[in-house]
Amino acid sequence: MKRTPRTVLVIAVTGVLSVATVLTGLITNEASAQQRWPGWLEAIRAHAWQSLGALALLLVGLTVALVVLPEGVRRTPGGPDDPLDGDVTPPVAAAGGPVGDPTVLPEEHREAREARLTRLSAEMVSRLGRRRTAYPLDLSLAELHRMDLFVPGRLVRYHERTPETGEPAVAALVARLRAGESVLLLGEPGSGKSLSLYGVGLALQRAGLRPIPLRALDAVEVVGELRSAGLTPVGAADAVLLVDGLDEASELADGGPLAAALLDLLAHAPALVTSRTREYEEWIAFETTGISFDEVFVLRGWSVEIEFADYLGRLQRHGLIADPDLYRTVVASQRLTRLVQRPLYARMLTFIGPDAATRISSASNLYGEYLNRLGHTTDFAVHGSHPGWGGQALAIWQAAAWLVHTRDLPADAIPMAELFSALATGSARGAQIRALDQVIDRRTLHGTQVGEFLHYSFYEYLLARHIADRLLSGLSPEEAVGLLRRDLTREVRHHLIGQLQELADRGLGERLCGLYRQLRDEPGLDAADRLTVCNLLVYLISRTSPAAPEQLDALLHRERDEFLLSAILWALCHHRSDVALARFFSLLQYDPEFRACSRGYVLYYYGDVRAGRPPFLDRPPYVPHERTTSRVLAMFESQTFQAIPAQRRYVDLYTFMDIYLVRCETIGGRSLSTLRAAVDALSGQGMTQAMEDKLSEMLQTISRRPIADANPTSFAE
Repeated sequence: MKRTPRTVLVIAVTGVLSVATVLTGLITNEASAQQRWPGWLEAIRAHAWQSLGALALLLVGLTVALVVLPEGVRRTPGGPDDPLDGDVTPPVAAAGGPVGDPTVLPEEHREAREARLTRLSAEMVSRLGRRRTAYPLDLSLAELHRMDLFVPGRLVRYHERTPETGEPAVAALVARLRAGESVLLLGEPGSGKSLSLYGVGLALQRAGLRPIPLRALDAVEVVGELRSAGLTPVGAADAVLLVDGLDEASELADGGPLAAALLDLLAHAPALVTSRTREYEEWIAFETTGISFDEVFVLRGWSVEIEFADYLGRLQRHGLIADPDLYRTVVASQRLTRLVQRPLYARMLTFIGPDAATRISSASNLYGEYLNRLGHTTDFAVHGSHPGWGGQALAIWQAAAWLVHTRDLPADAIPMAELFSALATGSARGAQIRALDQVIDRRTLHGTQVGEFLHYSFYEYLLARHIADRLLSGLSPEEAVGLLRRDLTREVRHHLIGQLQELADRGLGERLCGLYRQLRDEPGLDAADRLTVCNLLVYLISRTSPAAPEQLDALLHRERDEFLLSAILWALCHHRSDVALARFFSLLQYDPEFRACSRGYVLYYYGDVRAGRPPFLDRPPYVPHERTTSRVLAMFESQTFQAIPAQRRYVDLYTFMDIYLVRCETIGGRSLSTLRAAVDALSGQGMTQAMEDKLSEMLQTISRRPIADANPTSFAE
């Protein structure tokens, strides 16, 4: 160890203090017992109190010397500038280098720190590589890359999403990160974001950089890992952050530990951050204003002729598929051609094979074929090691999804102890755990084992399938409340509708209407539960029953609650009912409570109202509406919007503009152009002149600078 002046002085002081302790004891002994001391110590004995004073002065002098001696180092143990446990950081360099700057560390400290960061980076990349994929299920991200089964996607800039352009994803992302830029990568579920992130990590390692990959949900734990390793939240010039799943970090809005940890990490190094597109657009963008990116990219979908054909060729070379007919089957079907644009769907198709692929009619249908076949495969495998297994994999997967939903557990961090306690019991426990492991990947978070479905969409489909099975089995009113009292996301709703439409149970609509009537008048039922369940029943009737217009019209005649009136009228407008539109228009004109309820549900549906239960009333103080505005305007701009019945488009436009009117807000630029085009497109679509005039008046009001508290009287609530 290299000795410093302070080290020598500390050793000297220790020795002097030891001698002083002995002498003090002897002096005390002499003062009390008057014994004779040997040799030169007799002089001290003869002058006991004088000697004690001299020793005291000596100790004071040494203490002063320690205080005034210039320090070689200064550190705050455990603080943010403490780079290594038990090591020290240098003082401010003569050239002005900051405290903790690794470029001015003593050589042995810098080398130890670099080695520690290198080991941590390698471990975290390895940890990411151990994550499994949706197909092949027995391969991890790392194995897919090692076997050359990863087909790189292509990037397009977020605001330039044209199908003809694109850069090779991994190479383009690595180039920007090496240039010190931070990038946000968006993509649909199953577009290959995690696979691409791992590919970027490998490429950065080959380039001599040190990637630090982590799940956004794990940011707090990773910051703790870095600090316990004696590292700042990166603090190295060649470190690059790779943050997967920003959409999973649901606590970002609160400014709590997760948001603070992410901001801390992203402030120290260039970063690649991934998120699902819709979640980012609808809420993350409005809750992460402290995080900025140099560029935002979207992963482009696969083409059949390039990426899908490439993927099939790689699978064939490794013997994972033998039948070349799948490519011809997909090319011959416009429906399948659209599906394989999403890599997850393409991988699922390769699992079910060409024969089953010909039966696929929708994405929900594809999930059904895939998970049915996966369930049979799992049952066979589990039975081999547990002969008593009765073939229940799909049922236990659905039960797991239902448990997550009913207990409000995080689907991307399911407490495995709670899941196993509820679903893996008795003599079949081992078999049940093995079946769950087939679709749930486990990891450790904050010292607790948590799990997540291999793909979030598996959870959504399995939850919908559980609900569909229960609906088709026949329910009592009490069972219906237990099944539907928690609202469903749009994705779960779409899977549920797809499954019910495929089964085509013609008696389902009437059974759902019967449940609505019973629950509508059920005494003692919680008011919010009643509204939630009845609203979902209306939605299911409108989307699955061939006789929906007549059935909904019958329900409408007895309904007086503003929230349920709005739900039924909205559904009837979706079925092109001019009578329903006329009543909707009248209520919007003359019933402030109905207007507030209609606006409130729109704000809830698109995520600006994120708490509470129905009815959702849009009243002062008004909540912000950025998510609703972003999503609704995107819907108005889409080509599919014009295919929606004109009656439904009218209600959508009226309610959306009313959100601006009651807030005395204006709209301009591209948003105003989008609104004007949507309003103009209703001309000649059967609206009355009064209806058309009202939309034009509303548009005119919100397109100019309003005067506070001076809305036109016709719009006042």
